[in-house]
Amino acid sequence: MKLVRILFSTVWVLCCTTVSAQAISQSLLDSEKMPEGTVYYLPKTAIHFYLLIEKDTYTPGIFSKYAERYLQEKGVRQEKDVNHRLVNFQLSLAGVRDTSRCFIVNLKGKNATAEIKRSEDGVLLAVNDTAMQIEAHPSYHFTPKKKPQDPMKFLSAEALAATSTARKAELTVLQIAELQEHRQQLITGEAEEMPTDKAQLQFMLDEIDRTIEALRSLFIGYTEKEITEQHIALCPDKEMKREVIFRISKQRGLVDKNDYSGIPYYLSLEDLHQHTQQQFNIPENKKNSGIYACVPGIVRLTLYQEDKQLATYNYPFAQFGFVELHGGTLFKKYPTHLVLNPITGAIEKLKAEIPE
Repeated sequence: MKLVRILFSTVWVLCCTTVSAQAISQSLLDSEKMPEGTVYYLPKTAIHFYLLIEKDTYTPGIFSKYAERYLQEKGVRQEKDVNHRLVNFQLSLAGVRDTSRCFIVNLKGKNATAEIKRSEDGVLLAVNDTAMQIEAHPSYHFTPKKKPQDPMKFLSAEALAATSTARKAELTVLQIAELQEHRQQLITGEAEEMPTDKAQLQFMLDEIDRTIEALRSLFIGYTEKEITEQHIALCPDKEMKREVIFRISKQRGLVDKNDYSGIPYYLSLEDLHQHTQQQFNIPENKKNSGIYACVPGIVRLTLYQEDKQLATYNYPFAQFGFVELHGGTLFKKYPTHLVLNPITGAIEKLKAEIPE
């Protein structure tokens, strides 16, 4: 999540002033009676799935119907075929604005300046401190796919001149046999023209193998592979029990979760009713207003492919916890530094400069 710093200069409170904070409803935001102060939101936690999907495209060879007769290759497919499958996935979390957790804070005073930092969409990130940086999801580096070599350019002149497909196939098989024999002669040192060193020998063997592979593909066909990354996001507010979140179709790849042509992938979310509440050894007066932060709840995420469990994770989620007020006396009496986690809204840092 991109964090954009927006600086609001307000004035630190003195011992005789107050720090006010209150929940704000949408109707109040839209009204003309909006109180003075800085409006901020707390986040809720969203799930992002990054899916690596491989597409295999099979193209039959022009001699495919002769594959069993000449090469003893059984079951060679005669029709073009496309197959998509999930080869890997990654899960990451991000924070989004929770419109149900909107607050206003009004810091008053004469002797100091408070700096409130919010994200681009108004989520509170820090007070008098540097906002926490979240690493972006690393992009998958795709290896440029190689274009399949044209096997027709490896055919002998005699095979190219043949007028029937059957005759072309027969001559191609003879060409493959000659290449295999020549390869064996090079290995055993019986070839009429032997290479002068090992590097040249290896080069010649590699060229023969490449030619044989190309000619064989005229019979058994060839498969092109392509990998793409797809992204799915969701932000659950309640428990889930094996709910379909996406499907992968053999023919079309990633499809809508309601498209029954695809294999279903399910997500379960269980609220563990545990929290990540922290204790801070500094004085607070929560009756004197202040700034709100989240105490996230722990949830368990489990991903399934049909009936197969693929992965399970335990994560803190803002919306499965509760909101806690951190006291105004703390901000009133001492210069205080606050940093919130932009994904969960939890306090990452709360430090007051209390004189000894």
